[in-house]
Amino acid sequence: MGALFFVTGGARSGKSRFAQHMAEATGRPVTFIATMEPLDDELAARVARHRETRPASWTTVESPRDLVTA
Repeated sequence: MGALFFVTGGARSGKSRFAQHMAEATGRPVTFIATMEPLDDELAARVARHRETRPASWTTVESPRDLVTA
């Protein structure tokens, strides 16, 4: 069974970068659950940058409103 990490913190605190480094260090398959909803152009640009930095081999689930189902 795989590990589950839940990373929380304030806006622009480095959560995504921290989580990405943790996940890469496991060497295991990764499912990344992204919870930010791009409500304006600035957030949409941030989401796009985050998508670009994730390895193509990862599964990404974008679920800004229903983390439990994700």
